[in-house]
Order: sequence, then C-alpha cells, then structure tokens
Amino acid sequence: MWLFDRLKRWATSSNQSAPAPRHPDLHRINVAKLSEELKLKEQARRLGAGGIPAADAQSLSGPEAAVVQKVETYRQGYFDWAVARLNLLSLDLGKLRVASDVNRALNADQEFRRLAETTLSERDGDLRALANSAHNAQAELDRFRAAHRLDREARWPNGTKLFMMYSVVAVVMAVEGVLNAGFFSHGLDSGLIGGFLIAIASAAVNVLVAFLMGKFLIRYVHHRNPGIKALGMLATFVALALIVTVGFGIAHFRDALTSEAAEPAKTAYEALRSGAFPHDLISWGLFALSCVFGLIALFDGYATDDPYPGYGRISRRTQEVVEDYDAELDHLRAELEELKQEELDRLDKALKDAQATIAVYESRIEDKDAASLRLQTALQDADNSMAALLSEFRSENELHRDGLMRPRYFDQKPTLRELPFPDFSTAADRAALSTHKSLVQQLLDEVQIIRARIQEAFNHQYDLLKPLGTHYRAPEAH
Repeated sequence: MWLFDRLKRWATSSNQSAPAPRHPDLHRINVAKLSEELKLKEQARRLGAGGIPAADAQSLSGPEAAVVQKVETYRQGYFDWAVARLNLLSLDLGKLRVASDVNRALNADQEFRRLAETTLSERDGDLRALANSAHNAQAELDRFRAAHRLDREARWPNGTKLFMMYSVVAVVMAVEGVLNAGFFSHGLDSGLIGGFLIAIASAAVNVLVAFLMGKFLIRYVHHRNPGIKALGMLATFVALALIVTVGFGIAHFRDALTSEAAEPAKTAYEALRSGAFPHDLISWGLFALSCVFGLIALFDGYATDDPYPGYGRISRRTQEVVEDYDAELDHLRAELEELKQEELDRLDKALKDAQATIAVYESRIEDKDAASLRLQTALQDADNSMAALLSEFRSENELHRDGLMRPRYFDQKPTLRELPFPDFSTAADRAALSTHKSLVQQLLDEVQIIRARIQEAFNHQYDLLKPLGTHYRAPEAH
C-alpha cells in the first residue's frame, strides 16, 4: 500500500515547473504549446493506467491543477495589463487641457489690451520726457524765429553734401600747396621739400582762415540787429582783405625767390608793406590763383550752414530732439505691432491645439472602450483554453483507465479566482468631451470677432501715440 499512497501523492501534487510569464500585451494562450510543456497526454495515460484519479475523487489531479495554475497566471497578467492601461489612459486624459487654453483664447483681446497698456505705462515716463524736451526745443526755435522775424525753414546741407564741402576745402588747400611748391622750390636751398612745406603753410593760412571766416563770421551780414550786421560786414571786409594780403604776400615771396634775395621772407614782407606790385606775369598769376582759392574756401564755409547766424544750429538741435521722440514713438509702435501679432498667433495656435486635443481626447476614450473589450476577450480566451486543456487531459486519461469508471468531477469545470474588473466606464469622459467640444466650437464661432477686437484695441493704443508733428512742425533740412 505504501507504493500506491506514494504514487497517489505524486499524481495529485502540482507541477513544479516555473509559472508562465505574464503577458503585457494580452497574447493568447498557445494551447498546444502549453499542453506539450505540461506533458498532459503522457501524464494522462500514466495516471489513467493506474486508475488515478479515483472515481470518487473530489479534487483536481496534479496535471489539472497545473493547468489551472497556468491559466490563473495568464489571467492575472491580463488584469495587470488592464490596470496599467487604464491608469495610463486616465493619466493621458487628465493631461489633455482644453478649457483653460480655450478660455484664455476667448479673452485674447483683453489680454492684448492689458499687455499693451502695461507696455505704454512702463515707457510713459521716457516718452513724456522726450516730448517735453522736443516741445521746449520747438518753443525755443519759435522764439528765435519771432525775435529775428524769420518765416522760412532753416537750410543747411545734408551729410553727403556737407562732406563734399569739407572735401573741397582739403582739395583746394592741397592743390594750392602743390602749385605753390613748384614755384617756391626754385629759390630755396631745401628744394622741392622746403618749397612744399612753405607752400602748404601759406595755403593753410589762406584757405583755412577764409573757410573759418566764411563759416562763422561772414553770415552775420544777415543779422537783424544793425550793430551785429555792421560787425558782419566788417568781418567780410577783413576776410577779403586777408585773402588779397595773403595773395600779395605769396606773389612777393615768389618774386624774392626768383631775384635770389638773401632773405626771401623779409624781402617779401618789405615789398608787401610798401604796397609794391608783383614783378612779372607768373607772380600775378600766383596772386590770382591764391585769391580764387581763398574765395572758394570763403564761400564754401559760408554754405556749410543756414545764411542767418545761429538759425541752422538751433534748428538742427530742435530736429534732433524731435527725431529722438519720433524714434521712441516708432519703437513703441513696433512693440505694439509685435504684441498684436504674437497674440493673434497665440489665438490661431490655441484654436488648432484645441481641435487637435479634441481628436486625441476622442481617441483616448475609444482606447478605453477597446481595452475593456480586449480584456473581456482575453479572459474568455483563457477560460476556453483551460477548458480545452482539461478536456484533453481527461479524455486521454479516460481512454487508459482499463474500464475503470471516470471520476465524476470530470464533468465539472474548475472555478477560477474572482478578480476585480477595472472600471473602464467612459461616461464621465464623454461628458467632459462634450463640454470641451462646446468650448472649442464657441472659440471657432468667435475667433474672427476676437481678432477684430484685438485689432480695435491695437488701433486705440496706436492712436494714443501722437507724433509731435500733429502739434508742432518739425524743421526740415534743405
């Protein structure tokens, strides 16, 4: 009997092989493979030949218990997958925000107005300071015009033309220096180099003095005050006298060089004091050339600014501060334009993102329904697989029992463990989806109105930035 009891304990014990791994993707149970792994037919034949299990047995045999254990392992894996899948889908649905983004988009015009007002408020102090400076400068210019009875705009050369005028001075001085150097080199021990240095010095005196007097003194002949006007006329006479004096001095110096005087400079100075005229035609030509260059420099200096003394300077100063104000105004307008475009872009993006989110939301709800259905299918498949495996074992066992009665429990299917079915209900999700769709549709219906309100708010803020030209006339360069 001990051999029979030992054989029975072995037959009714559970199989010791490792349990089947859990399947995270709900793979179906491979009945044939699992049957081969558990050696169901072989064990069914061996146990059947020994009359095991007995006809009155109430518990499952070892191979049957192994089948149930394997199926339970698969079922638990299916439930674990379902719980993980449900958590993941619920987390995804929780991350899909629609209401907050749509509500902000519905109030995009108010947000733009707030940002625009904040921007203007932050820059208001600087803008007012620039406006006050511009107003004060304009008022000073108006007083200058009234005091000097000027009813025209100031005239002065622009940057390119002014550069050309200064270039003319440099060219005239260089040309005069080169020409004089050729004439002076023939009587100097230092030759061409010495002649060039003396020529450049004389040309600098002639041209630069004439240019500076034309730039700063000659224009006073236009002054409204008779006394100052007289000083301007005196300055004009002095300038012309200097040009003529320098011309004669250069001519006499050339005469002294050609006569091989021991001290050419002293000889030229004595001739200049005595009022003598140049000796030959070349010296007269040098005198004329020097006078022409001096006059060119004189009128060039005179033309570098407005003819009326001080008018160009005060007009330029006024124009600079007005341009500073206008530049700040343009910068603020550009910022408002940028804010407007950013808000319009955010509005369009919010609408597109909301529509995309709705599509994803619907997809996640469908995924929940599909996951629930997949779990039910997997569980049914596990139940069918268990039935097929048990049927295979029991049929094979019955064939090899040598006429012994089959156990009565073979007609029963084992009861599997109750597992809590995850709640895949989507009623709340569909209600939320309906609310989200209503919000998105509202945004879609009002998006053009919101865009128009943003533009209206932009126009209002833009119109607050008044240029000074609406109250004052800025000076213009001519």
